[in-house]
This record gives sequence, structure tokens and C-alpha cells, in this order.
Amino acid sequence: MIVAGNTLVSSRLLFCEFRSAILGKISRGKLPAESGPKVWQAFQDDVAANKIRFVALNDILVKDAADLLRELHPKVTLRTLDALHLATYLSTESGPLFTKDGRMLQAAVHLGLTLAG
Repeated sequence: MIVAGNTLVSSRLLFCEFRSAILGKISRGKLPAESGPKVWQAFQDDVAANKIRFVALNDILVKDAADLLRELHPKVTLRTLDALHLATYLSTESGPLFTKDGRMLQAAVHLGLTLAG
């Protein structure tokens, strides 16, 4: 995710990944099942209020992600979705990158990207 002022900018992948994260937390007992719909609605409300803006995936981003995989290998072994998120970040002129993913952090440091917090 990219922090740009008060707006978070992310690949459209976040829409699916956020739901997956909620369901994963419910499955692991870290979020009560009845809270899942509330968290999802809050996320959708933030999207509707333009607090979260999505960058659409396209062929250029997919190619750029594949190029990142090649460029970073074998120093950093990225997963496909992380490469797509990094390609999205590199395609925007927004603020610092926000991630808690270890591999993505390694890649960001290797690429000299500005990190949030």
C-alpha cells in the first residue's frame, strides 16, 4: 500500500486480499466471526469515501511485476502478488510504501524505496 496524504493507494488486488485477511483472522480465532462483516463494511466505506484508491491491474503492471521477479532473484524471492503490489507502487507517484510483509520489505529496501513508519 502507498500512503498519499490521507489516502491509501493500492493495487486492485487489495480488495480480494483484505477479505482473505479477514476470513483468515476469523479462522485463526483472532477476530470474532460476527466482526467480519463489520470490518468488511468499514473497508468498503473507506473505499467509497476515497480513503482507499485502487490502481487497476493491466498488462504493463503484470510485465513490470515479472521484471521485478527477475531483477530481485535470487536476492529476494518475491511471491507473485507482492511483485504486482510493488509494480503498482512503482507505477504511481504517491508517498511511502506501507507493508508488513517481510519479503516485500526486503524487496523495497533492495530497490531503495521509501517506507512508511
